[in-house]
Amino acid sequence: MKINMEHSSVELNDLPDEILMIILKKLCNVEVLYSLKGVNKRLNAVAHDSIFTNRLTLMRRVSDHCTNPLPDAILDRFCLQILPEIHHKIKWLNLESSSMERILHATNYPNLYGLGLYELHIRLMSFSGCLYILDGRFNKLHTLHVDVTNIFPSDFPNNNQEKLSIPNIRCFSLYCQDIINVYDELIVPYLQRMSNLEKLTLNLATFVKNTFVDGNELNQNIVSYMPRLRIFEFYICSNHYRPKQIYLPSKEYIQHTFRDFKNDQVSSYIDYFQEKQFSLCHIYSYPYNLKYYYTITNNFPGGLFKYVQEVSLYDERSFEHEFFLRIQKSFPFIKIVSIKNSKPQNNKLCRESKNDNQDFSIIKYPYLINLTLYNAHDDYIEEFLVDTNICLPDNSVHINIDYEQLERVTHNFTRDSTRINCAKLDSLCLNGHRLPEYAKDYFPHV
Repeated sequence: MKINMEHSSVELNDLPDEILMIILKKLCNVEVLYSLKGVNKRLNAVAHDSIFTNRLTLMRRVSDHCTNPLPDAILDRFCLQILPEIHHKIKWLNLESSSMERILHATNYPNLYGLGLYELHIRLMSFSGCLYILDGRFNKLHTLHVDVTNIFPSDFPNNNQEKLSIPNIRCFSLYCQDIINVYDELIVPYLQRMSNLEKLTLNLATFVKNTFVDGNELNQNIVSYMPRLRIFEFYICSNHYRPKQIYLPSKEYIQHTFRDFKNDQVSSYIDYFQEKQFSLCHIYSYPYNLKYYYTITNNFPGGLFKYVQEVSLYDERSFEHEFFLRIQKSFPFIKIVSIKNSKPQNNKLCRESKNDNQDFSIIKYPYLINLTLYNAHDDYIEEFLVDTNICLPDNSVHINIDYEQLERVTHNFTRDSTRINCAKLDSLCLNGHRLPEYAKDYFPHV
């Protein structure tokens, strides 16, 4: 039998359902919905199958660390036509920050139980962004991760706080980059409404008025409100000013308040600063799975913190070279470091020559990408720029530094021992100044 294929053609609509589904499963769900919606009754019904509507990723992944919104034309059609028609079938949405509000306002999602927030998960400018999610429309949502720059009282207006739909949340994590001053007034009442929580993660630094956050406080004001809580990961750094005016507990007392905590080991220590008249109390569960560690001093007890990406270093006592070696060993994957210390080093061991026989360890920070030195003594700038002290990674580090300090430490951009690390820098922020033309060869990649 001979078949003449010269004028034959097969359209998508001609294929049997089984073959059609095999083909469409090779495509992403968003492409299927956008391409078949409204073509004809049969293809429209296929596109509305739960295989293509249960889980939608309404964004484009550029890389593991970068996402883009859908093109405006595609986003318009989804928000105006497709989402309102299939809203009751959607169980999971993956969104990115710039289009999140529009998608969530497009319709109700009565059966949504999962929400992946990309970029929003990485950084929010304020906590108010999550109020869009917890306004009652996603009553099956059980997991929410929030990472914010700061939290302000305006993030919790009275008329919105009562509308938050929190009881069904099972897993919640809150990371905050900067110090907050609303822990008692806003954070604690917010958490107390999560009565069915099974896993809680808190990564916070907070000002306190009376005394430090300790195990008793966590038990009484948070854990006791969560009878189903199984996992509690936390690092809370309490900041208290004018400690001489009231009694502050000892490290031993703080540690004793965690006597009833089960499963995880809890570590704590206290820093007192006489010049600034303030104190810090660090409490954290261990093993440590969080990414921020706040205000590390010479009292830092050490340990392994392999998930931490960002640290701040502060003290009224000098940081010696061995301190930076301890930091590297405790935080092997550190990316962002800021240093505040005006005290010069006591045991300055900077070597100008690699032929020096002195027993001295060169420290490597292979993942460092951002270093802030605005409030650091010249000795710590020298610590990081002299190549026989610290080895910086090639062409990846951005440094925030005062121009005058950079000029002094590099001997007006002529010092050989700082030339190698300066040549590795990717960018500089000089507090409003610009590099002079004669110094640009000293920073060939900036």
